[in-house]
Amino acid sequence: MNTRLSQPQWINLGAIAAVAIAFLYLFFWPGPEGLPLIKVGIPQRTIVLETTITGLNDKDALSTFKQGAAVKVSINNAPRIPMKLGSIEKLPNTVVATQPKGLVKPQADPRPEMQLGNNLMVRLEGKGYSTDRGTFIGLKRARVASTIKIYSPGFETPASIVNVLLEPA
Repeated sequence: MNTRLSQPQWINLGAIAAVAIAFLYLFFWPGPEGLPLIKVGIPQRTIVLETTITGLNDKDALSTFKQGAAVKVSINNAPRIPMKLGSIEKLPNTVVATQPKGLVKPQADPRPEMQLGNNLMVRLEGKGYSTDRGTFIGLKRARVASTIKIYSPGFETPASIVNVLLEPA
């Protein structure tokens, strides 16, 4: 007698049901930020992230970051999302100097090692989603004060989001 033919057929049905449940979970269940992996019916919009990069040690930071260059951005170690570098502004390196009469005033940082340290304000533009739960790039919520990482063939640097803007639809 062949034992293969005598095995219950419900094992096959159970395996098919497990695969179907895993498929439905992966593609339709809300992710950690509340969005399903397949964003049905949510229109994509242009999202602008205003970020600051502090303490970048580069002699000529403005030539390293080229306006309009394609970069990839990762929020909280999520998969990298393609974005474009918008405007780039160099912020001054200042320290607080005490003045007579107890007043304080910003002054240029006199330390020689800070001549190489750059602070930049960088705008990043890319596609994302806006829902009642927030603004999302990929599956991660883009929020003020979130730390992101910007990747390019010429550099890799952390940045902090200071503003999230939505372009008009």
